[in-house]
Amino acid sequence: MVFNEQMGYNIMISKIRSVNMDEIIEKVKEILPKKRFDHVVRVVDMSLKLAKIYNSNIEKVMKSAYLHDIAKFFTLEEMLDLLDKNEIENEYIAREFLHGFAGAIYAKKEFQIDDEDILNGIRYHTVGRKGMSQIEKIVYLADAIEEGRDYEGVQEIRELAYKNLDKAILMEANHKIKYLIDIGVVLHPNTVEMRNWILKVIKEEEK
Repeated sequence: MVFNEQMGYNIMISKIRSVNMDEIIEKVKEILPKKRFDHVVRVVDMSLKLAKIYNSNIEKVMKSAYLHDIAKFFTLEEMLDLLDKNEIENEYIAREFLHGFAGAIYAKKEFQIDDEDILNGIRYHTVGRKGMSQIEKIVYLADAIEEGRDYEGVQEIRELAYKNLDKAILMEANHKIKYLIDIGVVLHPNTVEMRNWILKVIKEEEK
């Protein structure tokens, strides 16, 4: 895999064998189209790079990153079947918002994953949330800045991500919110709450 060749993560390879990653990888590859699977691999690569920088749990990062888009191509009906419909406000019933939430439930059932860091990394990788753990932050940001992304400003966010995770998330959130407002679509409240929370965290650290 790319991350093994580029970064020499010998320890990661042994961890892959011990946590049955082969099963997860094969399932993801089976479910997702090749183009989307390639994106997932790039997210894994970026997640591992960030995990190394910030001394994060490699096993959790890998599982969450590999599974983050597992439900991306489920139909809306399939997603809703996995979710509690009564907890979803009508304006947020959309596949783009729900695939992370549905994916976390699918991953828990299919692979017996109970670790909330892993599941929340899957659940919130698109919309984010206030109070994200380091695992969640890494998967969220890696999805936004993996090497296949080429939107304006992404390289600046990447470079900042290698220096300060929180500030990179704030930059990405500002970019995302502005873009979504400009094109006139609904913002998920989690994203706004995440942006305001991470800004507060940064300001507190700078005092």
